[in-house]
Amino acid sequence: MYQALFILLLLTFLISIVQIMFNRRWTLIYTAFGHDQYFAVAARLKHAGVKYQTKSPFNSRIDVRFKDNTQYDIYVKKGQEHLAQSAIHGNYYT
Repeated sequence: MYQALFILLLLTFLISIVQIMFNRRWTLIYTAFGHDQYFAVAARLKHAGVKYQTKSPFNSRIDVRFKDNTQYDIYVKKGQEHLAQSAIHGNYYT
C-alpha cells in the first residue's frame, strides 16, 4: 500500500518537473473565455504566423446551460510576445 502511494507521488513529481522544463520557453499571452473568443484570437495569431499553445484548465461549472465559459489559456514562445500582442489587438499589418 505504501509502496504504491510512494510510486504514485514520485510519478506525479516527475511529470510536474518535465512539464516545468518544457513550459519554460512559453509565456501566457492571453486568456479567452468561451470558444468564440478563443477562435477569434487563434485566427489572428495564425494569420500573423505566431505559433501558440492552448491549455484549458478543468472547468467544473455546469450551472450555466447555454453559455460557454470555458477558459482557454493561450501561450506563445518567449520572444514573440510583442508580435502576438500586436496580432491580438489589431496592430499587425502584413
